[in-house]
Amino acid sequence: MKRKQLAPHIHAEQPAAERYLYVMLALLPAFVGAVFYYGIRVLVLTAVAEVTFFFSDYYSARKLYPEQAYYVDYSSLVSGLLLSLMVPVQTSVWAMFLAALFGSLLVKQAFGGVGTNIFNPALASRAFLEWIVPSQMAAVESPFAGTWHLSSLFTGKPLVSAAQTVSDSPWMQIVSGRMAGMVGTTSIVLLGLGLVILMERKLFRFEASLSYILVLIVGYVPCYIHNVDPQSFLLWLSSGGLLLPAIFLLNDCTTTPMASRGKVFFGIGAAILTLLFYRFGNATYAMIFPILMMNMTTPIFDYYIRPQPFSKNSWYREVKS
Repeated sequence: MKRKQLAPHIHAEQPAAERYLYVMLALLPAFVGAVFYYGIRVLVLTAVAEVTFFFSDYYSARKLYPEQAYYVDYSSLVSGLLLSLMVPVQTSVWAMFLAALFGSLLVKQAFGGVGTNIFNPALASRAFLEWIVPSQMAAVESPFAGTWHLSSLFTGKPLVSAAQTVSDSPWMQIVSGRMAGMVGTTSIVLLGLGLVILMERKLFRFEASLSYILVLIVGYVPCYIHNVDPQSFLLWLSSGGLLLPAIFLLNDCTTTPMASRGKVFFGIGAAILTLLFYRFGNATYAMIFPILMMNMTTPIFDYYIRPQPFSKNSWYREVKS
């Protein structure tokens, strides 16, 4: 007998736990690349985020909702892995611990647990880090900057600059992700491999992500009219960390609209806000806050833009006079 699942997975043939495991598999190439570029420090940050998310979700759900059976669906591990990929390598362990607690308790469990949260927990945790440790979020290190030394295991501060082992070609840097930034958001190839995995497992909906990228392409021209070429645009996407949100966070079935038209408008709105942050606001916020702001509009999209029910004109109840 098929086990009952919570929304938004209630109609899915594939169990929610299996879906989240495949999302983790899609994130694995970016994670391996982060470990290669930034060393064992990434393993520490990821372990802290995932363990905190998992046990916080488990114990808080058991205490807050004792009448409901708790099923391990691995969504907490996905949130922890996403959070660890969206931070600089020198982020402190205590900050990661507090951010994961914030995402689990106040963003996810306070609204009822998996499938009921308004904001994406990993992205909200990343925004929390911008509030409590903004200096750590702004100070990014370059790859191979000594982070394989044991002295950087808990401090995150490199002592020795290692030799650059990758070609200095700008195209090679862009494609491989060998540039200063968040540890797992800069490699086009590795994130693209994750996209292929999602598509192969039929876990990727293209509407929001495609509209997001298309609007960014169109809006990039007037915003950066003096530096318009494919290489500069890809460098902007890669160094700005915009590809990971486009592939994974805009594909979150809980915090994005249900209907295809709603997803398109969601992606357009997120892209417009991203361009505004880059052009007139704080560029470091462009990866985080546009999608969180659009998360607030998801209930509105779901209310007014829904798939039409069979044999009915609308979702609203017809009242006889």
